[in-house]
Amino acid sequence: MTVSYMFQERPGQYSGDRNARSGVFVFKAERNDDRLKNIVIRKVKPLHSALDVNLEQILVIPFERKDHTKSDVSVRFKVNRRTAKIENLTGGRVTISGVLNFEQNRPESFTATLPISDLYQKAEI
Repeated sequence: MTVSYMFQERPGQYSGDRNARSGVFVFKAERNDDRLKNIVIRKVKPLHSALDVNLEQILVIPFERKDHTKSDVSVRFKVNRRTAKIENLTGGRVTISGVLNFEQNRPESFTATLPISDLYQKAEI
């Protein structure tokens, strides 16, 4: 699993506050076990004191079809300090926790700390 990030283009776009900055973390996952049905992420915590994630619902990374080995989801983050000047999150870290759901098995809990790889680039097909 990898994590990339993207800042929103216009501060305050969603909050109405022109000083508020936010963005998204994009989690890209690839399964290497065909029995894995999905990954449920219940908690996302950036290891940066100026960033905050309010996860209002769980994130599910689906792997429903056998030919579908890659999937991704995103979660919005907010820069919670007005004085914080964050331009680059590459090399930072994010801790996630949740469960791995396998076919005909009990869910397995997990916690992982992932490095933020780079700025999100949409893949062109």
